[in-house]
Amino acid sequence: MGSARGSAEIYGLTETRRLMRSVAPELLKEMDREIREDILGPLRDRARSLVPGVEPLGRWNDRVFAPGSRRSTSPWGRRWDYDRLRWDSAKVRAGITVRVGGTRRRGSEFRGAWSLWNRDPAGAVFELMGSGKSRVPMVGNVRSRHGVSKRLIWKAWDDAGAQTWAAQALADTVKRYESRLQREFDVTGGRP
Repeated sequence: MGSARGSAEIYGLTETRRLMRSVAPELLKEMDREIREDILGPLRDRARSLVPGVEPLGRWNDRVFAPGSRRSTSPWGRRWDYDRLRWDSAKVRAGITVRVGGTRRRGSEFRGAWSLWNRDPAGAVFELMGSGKSRVPMVGNVRSRHGVSKRLIWKAWDDAGAQTWAAQALADTVKRYESRLQREFDVTGGRP
């Protein structure tokens, strides 16, 4: 789910998913669909509803291509593509998705199973702009107009009080599908 306030540990989930994939792939698809649509879907939809219909700041898109601005490069020496920061509310809304599966954090044995993502670069910048200490005027203007950082996904998460129910809902759903998998094993004798 992202951070300590929005994560749950379900032990043995990787093995359960692997077993479901080999024995009952339809059961795995059904479990993922239920989690994606019934548990995390309302949070995704709420985050999408928080996306401003217009640019969060006047002239947001003008500043992306300001003729006098100097080009900058990433720490890896590649040039930033400023066009990706162009504000388009429809793209920002479409970029807020529920992702099934995830990458393992470095130095960790944990792997993300389901997560809410903001895949649009402009939306991600808007959501997280100002989460640190910044005195840049643009950051101050966004803070004063739209509140502190974490304006979309985390705001939807906090507004729904998901930190109190989401982890339990995920764990209960996985347990229910594990029971169904066990019943399938009992019927088939462990054969795929």
